[in-house]
Amino acid sequence: LFFSMAGTAFVAELATLSTPPAPTGGTPFTTAPLPNDTILTMILSFPPVCLIVLCGASGSGKSTWARRHFRASQLVSSDHCREMVVDDAASQSANDDAFALFHQWIALRLKNRRLTVADSTALKPGARDRLITLAHAARVPVHVVAFDVPLDEAIRRDAQRVGRSVGEKVVTRHRATLEQALRELPKDQRLAGVHILTPEQMDSATVQTTPGAVSAPAFDVIGDVHGCLSELQTLLGKLGYSAEGKHPTGRVPVFVGDLADRGPNSPGVLRFVCDLVAKDLALFVPGNHDDKLFRMLQGGKVQRTHGLDLTEEQLLGMPEKEREHLTLDILAYLAPQPVHLVLADGTLAVAHAGIHDDMLGQSSDFITRFTRFGDVRGFEASGMPIRHDWAAEREIGDSENGPLICYGHTPQDEIRFINNTVNLDGGCVFGGFLAALRFPERELVMVPAERTYAQKRVHSEA
Repeated sequence: LFFSMAGTAFVAELATLSTPPAPTGGTPFTTAPLPNDTILTMILSFPPVCLIVLCGASGSGKSTWARRHFRASQLVSSDHCREMVVDDAASQSANDDAFALFHQWIALRLKNRRLTVADSTALKPGARDRLITLAHAARVPVHVVAFDVPLDEAIRRDAQRVGRSVGEKVVTRHRATLEQALRELPKDQRLAGVHILTPEQMDSATVQTTPGAVSAPAFDVIGDVHGCLSELQTLLGKLGYSAEGKHPTGRVPVFVGDLADRGPNSPGVLRFVCDLVAKDLALFVPGNHDDKLFRMLQGGKVQRTHGLDLTEEQLLGMPEKEREHLTLDILAYLAPQPVHLVLADGTLAVAHAGIHDDMLGQSSDFITRFTRFGDVRGFEASGMPIRHDWAAEREIGDSENGPLICYGHTPQDEIRFINNTVNLDGGCVFGGFLAALRFPERELVMVPAERTYAQKRVHSEA
């Protein structure tokens, strides 16, 4: 295996705290019950792809809470699996078959990189171990949400469940097991986060699984970085960002993709951008190099060409735990991002290799290929793609009334605006420059490459 799997810590954000969520290593972040005199408004932030394990006694309200905050397709319930197997959600005689379906269903969703909520009691370590194993096999982080509901309240709620009450004796046993789980969960370093909710917090908490940065007042669209961390830091400083990636006026960087390959520090760039995206401080659209990296990290068979071999070497040179944490963060925060963005009330669009106006807001395999590779119309005898200049043929009406389209992918010696599009790939890794477009100002900011890191080949993959 390219990487062994271990947990990484992602931070859930309390509304009463100023620190935003961020992926970190070490002990999982725990959102614990707050004192009675504390404002109970809470925001639970999860990465776009993760396994959320609900843990609590029967009658604690787990399923009701989950239905309030997640789509029906994201919920995998042990009760529903019993019903699917024997037409009876309360039948304990079908547990073996029901849980076989429960685990298989979860495994298939995680294989397809979908946020999944496992709704069972998950009170015993063995039950949680099975779910954590499934998630780590799919390279997906695990969060646990535990429901700290008092025994008398859980008994009252269970009694109100028509046809599904398990009885006071079972609820009492569950509550005792939960006490042990609440002591064990914060110590489990395989978990990305542990969030413990009281009944009051269950009523007031909100869940966030998508970036919040799209409402920013202004953006700085940054071209292909390709592992040039030093130049990226210099560019962000020139744009007014702090070392942590924050801007005093709330501006947000938008990366056009191809963060890694060929450059001197691809892991550093990936770590930096992962942290920004996790904190809602940046936006990102994947490029063709990013997509290939994602597939490699998921264990796919890909050729280590066009700089991926160097990225792999740099990753393998990292301490094992750091590499494992970075791998999970890349797949949790970067891999699920959309292939194009429409921002600023429709006046700005970003896609790695470009996009036609009639594709904006749409999704298909063809659009995904277009945004990653551009308008490819055949191949040369050498196997290299023949690219068509889609921007030069953008229709007048679209260029006048449509958004400014920012993209990269193909290195340019000079940044030019063509039909209200702009290619921001300055070929930094080839000794050119790293470019950013300030929007809505439409001002270009550039920093030169500190040196030439790779040789540019004619007709090579961008």
